[in-house]
Amino acid sequence: MQSNSDEDNEVLRLAHSMDLPYPVHVSQELSEQIMPNEFLTGLGIQYADRIKTILGILKGNMVPKEAHFGGMSNQGIVFPLALAKGPLIKEELISIRAELKEDGGEAVIVLTVIPEEE
Repeated sequence: MQSNSDEDNEVLRLAHSMDLPYPVHVSQELSEQIMPNEFLTGLGIQYADRIKTILGILKGNMVPKEAHFGGMSNQGIVFPLALAKGPLIKEELISIRAELKEDGGEAVIVLTVIPEEE
């Protein structure tokens, strides 16, 4: 398993390679939700692949702003993601919120998981 620093660097690298307009940070809770367990890792499911999927959905949901991607509403973007869970290989639906926030004077997109209502 990677350290949080390695995971953060991988997310930043992937977001940059996908031409997202802002750096992307993943909350600890979301990171834990999407981290495949040992069984799923053995089947070839990787954290980086799940991040690529999330970033692709995020980019597809961003509204073009002045001919470049940069438009996010004040409420952010919410989208569902189906995740395979093991060892019974069932899919679980989670909701992810992407919000534009300020981090040290720099605009960043923060991805968080929306907790299930009980």
